[in-house]
Amino acid sequence: MTFKQAFGYITFETWLDCFIYNNKYILWLRRNHRKWSKLILLLTSPYLLLNWATKACYAKSIGKWDIAKKIKKEMFQTFKHEIAIVAIAKNEGLYLKEWIEYHKLVGVTKIYFYDNESEDNTKEILKPYIESDFIEYIYINGKGRQLDAYNDAIKRHKNECRFMAFIDLDEYIMPENAFEPIGEIVNRVLSKRHNAAGIALNWCIYGNSGYKTRPNGLITESYIDRAAETNPMNHMIKTLCNPRLVHYYISPHYPQYKLGAISVDSTGLHRSKGWFCRNLTFKNIRLNHYFCKSEEDFRIKKGRGLGDRVGSYDFTKYNSMNFNEIHDESMLTYRDILYKATK
Repeated sequence: MTFKQAFGYITFETWLDCFIYNNKYILWLRRNHRKWSKLILLLTSPYLLLNWATKACYAKSIGKWDIAKKIKKEMFQTFKHEIAIVAIAKNEGLYLKEWIEYHKLVGVTKIYFYDNESEDNTKEILKPYIESDFIEYIYINGKGRQLDAYNDAIKRHKNECRFMAFIDLDEYIMPENAFEPIGEIVNRVLSKRHNAAGIALNWCIYGNSGYKTRPNGLITESYIDRAAETNPMNHMIKTLCNPRLVHYYISPHYPQYKLGAISVDSTGLHRSKGWFCRNLTFKNIRLNHYFCKSEEDFRIKKGRGLGDRVGSYDFTKYNSMNFNEIHDESMLTYRDILYKATK
C-alpha cells in the first residue's frame, strides 16, 4: 500500500467512525436540510469530533465489556423465536408465499409483517399464516414508514426473539450450505467477537435474466443470473441483529447499536460499519437481492414508492442494478419444495 493509499484509507475510516457515532444527527440533517447540510456540518464539526472521541473511548472500553457481559448472559436464556424477520410491504401479494415459505425452510419461525396500505390480496394471502401465529400482521398507513415499522417491532418484540432480520420482500437470506438453519449460522458467526451484536448481510444482486415481462415460475427459479462477487453493489448490506443491543433503526440498512456493540461481516472476523461492508464476502450466509426482476415487475415497483421516505425509483436505478454477470443456480435446491408449498 502506497502512502497515498494509506492516507486515503485512514482518512475515510476516520470520517466513517465519526459518522457512525453522529449518524442520527447527520442523517437527519441530510434528509431535512440538504441544501445547507454541508455548511452546517462544517460549523458543527468541533462538536461532532468531540462527541465521536468521547463515545468511541467509552465504546472500546466500558461499553465493549458491558455488551460482552450481556451477550454471555443471554447464551443461557431461551427465547420464543431464535430468528424472526421484520418487513414492511405494499401490494406485494404476487411474491408473498414464495418469500414466506422459503424463509420457513431456513429456520425462520416468526415474521412481523407491516402492511403499508396494500390494496391487493396481501391480507387474504397472509390469513393462514396469521391464524397459525407464524405472522403477526400490523397495518400501517402513510408514506415512508419503514423505519417506524422497524422501531415499533424492536420496541414491542425485542424480548421474544434472539435475533431479528430487517429485510424487504425482494431479499432472501441464503445459507452457504443449503437448508442450514440461520440461527445456527448466526450464533457461530457472532461467537467470533465477544461484543458482536449483529451480522451485516452482504447483498448478492440478481439481474433480470433477460426477462422483459414477468415469467411464470418462482422468483428463485426464474432469476438465476447475478452480479459477480466483486461487484461494488454487493458491498451494500442489510442487518440481522440482537434487538436488545440496539437503540433504534437509523437507516433501512443498519441500526444504531448501543455503545460497545458492533456489527460484523458474515465470517465474524471483520467489523462492518454503516450501510456497507468493506470486506465483501458470501461466506456462511448472504442476502440475495432480487431488486430488478422483469421490466414489467419494476414498473409496478416504481408505483409503490420508497419505503423510508417519499419518492420512487426510476429506470436509471434499474439499469444501474441490473447485473447478469454470473449464472447461479444455487437457489434451485429449494424449487420442488417451494412449488408444493406455494400451490
